[in-house]
Amino acid sequence: MAFGYWLLVIGLLFYTRFVGLNWGLPYPMHPDERNMAVAVQRLNCEISNLEFRVLNFKECFNPHFFAYGQLPLYLAYFLIWVWRGFYDVGRMIISYDEAIMALRIISAFSSIFSALIMIKILKIITNKKKENFWWLLIIIFSPFFIQFSHFGTTEALLMFFYLLLIYFCLLILKENIAIKRFIFLASLVSGLSLATKVSSLVYFFLPILTIFLIKDKNIYQKIFFIGYFLGEALVFFLIFSPHNIISWSEFISALRYESAVALGKMPVFYTKQFDYSLPIVFQLIKVIPAALGMIGFIGLIGLIRFIGKRERKIIFLVLAFFLYFLPNALIYVKWTRFLAPIFPLILIFGILFLESLKIKKVIRIIIIIFAILPGIGYLSIYQNSDVRFEASEWIFKNIRQSSYILSETANVVDLPIIPPKLRNLNLNQIINRNYQIFSFNFYDLDQNKSLQKELAHHLNKAEYIIVPSRRIFANYTCFWPEKKDDLFLRLTYDKSRCEDLKKRFPYLNRYYQDLFSGRLGFEKVVEFSSYPKISFFGKTLLEFPDEQAEETWTVFDHPVIRVYKRVKRW
Repeated sequence: MAFGYWLLVIGLLFYTRFVGLNWGLPYPMHPDERNMAVAVQRLNCEISNLEFRVLNFKECFNPHFFAYGQLPLYLAYFLIWVWRGFYDVGRMIISYDEAIMALRIISAFSSIFSALIMIKILKIITNKKKENFWWLLIIIFSPFFIQFSHFGTTEALLMFFYLLLIYFCLLILKENIAIKRFIFLASLVSGLSLATKVSSLVYFFLPILTIFLIKDKNIYQKIFFIGYFLGEALVFFLIFSPHNIISWSEFISALRYESAVALGKMPVFYTKQFDYSLPIVFQLIKVIPAALGMIGFIGLIGLIRFIGKRERKIIFLVLAFFLYFLPNALIYVKWTRFLAPIFPLILIFGILFLESLKIKKVIRIIIIIFAILPGIGYLSIYQNSDVRFEASEWIFKNIRQSSYILSETANVVDLPIIPPKLRNLNLNQIINRNYQIFSFNFYDLDQNKSLQKELAHHLNKAEYIIVPSRRIFANYTCFWPEKKDDLFLRLTYDKSRCEDLKKRFPYLNRYYQDLFSGRLGFEKVVEFSSYPKISFFGKTLLEFPDEQAEETWTVFDHPVIRVYKRVKRW
């Protein structure tokens, strides 16, 4: 029975983390993932001087990419090397698809390990020897775990490291592990997390806090242990991300850039959604509901309830949550991935809260079903063809040859793209359309008069307009293609936002208002979406529209694509 039970659990974990893991390939759908894959492709260690066989250490395995550390890049390189049979290390020519898949496999396994660590943490907190199966269901079918498993980025790895640190800290607080072993394990995980992303330096506060909470050590011993922990963690950091030191100037330059973007000191087009956004409120409305579903609200209720508890394990969990949440919630950028390490903690608080409720079994079952539905729906994104492939196939089949098409720049790919199934079938009569496609820079429209004249020219000739995502209209205007409840806008942004956007970007606001209302002479002929949904024999039973969530939650793996056709001259 136990074997069958764990076979089912592991089977569900692997399926939810690995299904459709090759989504979007061979196209670079996720910009961070693309940058990391390109960095993996750069990793090699050629001998610079054949006569003396001297290695150029500054170039040896130097990714020339420092938005993240080298650990995930080296792990991906190692996986590819193993897959190739331990051949040609230091001289491999790695394809883009290989790099992407290696990075995604790391994320998928990190997510699986995170689920198992969460069960161990829950057992420690509840003092139970055996987990409840519904704990596993909630963890397995959590939307954020499923999405981050399919992104070859650092989020899944950072979640795993944060959970692992919390687990070790709980063990020492429970006196189930020796102090020396704890310091070694904590320093190893802290060093690995720092080698993954420098912002995880905040993780170090967990072991430091834990050492201070140890009862049978005096203050001098605790200071010594903290110093030992920091020194050992630094060594592991240098081992697994050496080019942060070797290529110091590149690292510092990247760190300054990323910090300026995160704090809003350097305006860039991909952070415009955070202008006028309200800290904490934004995350509560646009991040947590999409990433966790109903269990997110239950978890926050549990967090509030447990704040007053005096049990050390609960106090530690609450502190671990706020330690990471507050600094990331209050800065300018509020990307979903910035809260990734604490999403599992919200799940834990939700599960603990449900455990504490004195409710009938049938009511608990109903709550659990509603809690896992968003995650089951989220699997549909990877079980089906990428929405950009579907849109492209429609364009090839329905828009005549040589048509004049106006689109938008700065999306990850410009539509249409050749879907893999059409590429394999070699349907030249479909894919060889010779469209006149103009990917227009709408971002600078109000600052550049020549662009305004250029847009008028394109609008006069365009037969179709493609809006490939919400990246421009949702961030520079308050107009949506369909009538949307503006409650999200009222609650998550300063009330002056809409009027200020109209004043700052009058041309953009007028363009989208006229396009969506039909005054521009175009009407929407088709819309492609891949919202999380539950279907039965091709019929959608339940759908979770999430386009109004934080932008990066949707635009990389399931953007909404709208196609407009000219019906009259303006």
